Amino acid sequence: MIRCSEILEKPIFNNKSKEMFSLVYDVILKKNSNKILGFVWRRKILKKEFSLILYNDLLSVNKDGLYVKSSYVPHDFDYNNSLYFGLSYKHDFSNKIVLNRDNELIGIIRDALLDMETGSFTCFEFSEGYIDDIFTGRKLIAAGSGYKIDSNAVTLFYKDIVQEQGRGLLNMNKLI
Repeated sequence: MIRCSEILEKPIFNNKSKEMFSLVYDVILKKNSNKILGFVWRRKILKKEFSLILYNDLLSVNKDGLYVKSSYVPHDFDYNNSLYFGLSYKHDFSNKIVLNRDNELIGIIRDALLDMETGSFTCFEFSEGYIDDIFTGRKLIAAGSGYKIDSNAVTLFYKDIVQEQGRGLLNMNKLI
């Protein structure tokens, strides 16, 4: 598992020449699915133009960066064409508020976890606040169903889809 925030700003290398040609700008998920469509990179031009590396064009992902197959062909990418791709990590998930079914604020999405071996998005990581992060840890929302994503928030239909991550100080005291 790897967090989206760990992939953003990682270098992208051409596997054949081993040269870096850009940095990862965003992660794109397929529409109505939890599969990773690809990774957006920004072209080095004055105007904001983006290209997409499809997940299937990746050879490997490691701590150094992303390596694309030598046969990789860049795909033009336009954020205004949301019908084509689906959901963007930067624009549709990151820092979006999380509401329960009574429309009460319960947190803010801080990250998303990806399984690079299967090419899927597994869960959201959300925070109730910095103090709660320290004491109880962040919470997870499993990818799939049980929530609705719109332009304003992620609304949870059931409270049982929220899982404790167990990384806070209170949870560590239970181990001692």
